[in-house]
Formats: sequence, C-alpha cells, structure tokens
Amino acid sequence: MAYTSEAGGGEKSWLQRLAEKIPGIAGYQAKETRREVDKLYREHLADRLRRVKDPIAAVVRDLTDGGRLFEVTPLERISKKVDTLENRVRFATYGYTGFFDTVQIKEQQLDAIYQFDLRLVEKVEGVEAAATALGPGSATPTELKSAAAALETAVDELGSTFDTRQQSIGGFGEASAPGRPLFT
Repeated sequence: MAYTSEAGGGEKSWLQRLAEKIPGIAGYQAKETRREVDKLYREHLADRLRRVKDPIAAVVRDLTDGGRLFEVTPLERISKKVDTLENRVRFATYGYTGFFDTVQIKEQQLDAIYQFDLRLVEKVEGVEAAATALGPGSATPTELKSAAAALETAVDELGSTFDTRQQSIGGFGEASAPGRPLFT
C-alpha cells in the first residue's frame, strides 16, 4: 500500500494519516515539543497494547473454565510478550539527543519519521485484530492454535519494528547527512 507525502489528489499525507491515529502528533513538527509528543505517542501505543491483553485473558478464562488447560500455555506466553512490549514502548528512553536537540531536521527526515511512526500504529492495529480473532472463532484447538500463532507473529513483528525505530532515531544527529531520510 503506497501513500503519498503530498496532500493533493485526494490522498492524505503521512502526517495527516498519523495525526488521525495518534492524539497530539502534530506537535512533532515543532522541535520544542518533540520530546513531549514522542512520549505521548509511545504512551498511546502502550495503552493500546495493554488493552490487547483483555481478549487474551478472556480466552484464557474460558479455556480454564472449560478444562482446556493444555491450551492456555501459548496464550500466557503471548500475554507476557505483549506485557513486555507494552513496558518497552511506554518506558523507552525518549532523550534521543540528535532528534530532540536543536539540530536542524529537514522536512524529508521528518517525513521519514512520520512514515515510520505510522507503520508502528498499523502494526499495533494488526496486533489488536489478531487478539480479537482469538475470540469465538477459536472454538477448536486447531483454530485456537492458528489464531494464537498469528497473534504471536504480529506481536513479534511489532517488537522488531519498535526496535528499529529506537535504533534509527537514536542514531540521528549531526553526523547525519542533511536532508537524508533516516529510514528506508
């Protein structure tokens, strides 16, 4: 799915799409508020991840009540992964000095950051959808195993994407070529 960075032609820019999904994200544009908005952004993602644990817990309860204890272990493992990722996102260092200092950030670099953050939001949406799929449609052990595997893959992919974001923003600074995108 390709998106434009231009606001014309009926397609929304990266920033417009991200601003619709994350409250306060427009503040990224102002260097004075980048640190606060980054924290707000990460807290928003972490809150969504915390809510992902609710359908997992409901399925675990149903399985336990139904005596299907052998099927609980994978879900507990996934819940722990979600919990770990939620904490990593919520409490990640947001001091990336190169990104938040007074270094001049080119519009092309900000556009790359917005695109990357939008991908993170989309990955969280994928995790939410996979968690919801654990519900009534996972009545048989095979269906549950398949739905749990899809959820675990989505959680792992989100974790990798977040790690890449952290590394990319952490590596930003004076040594970066002016106007060079941070992400590919």
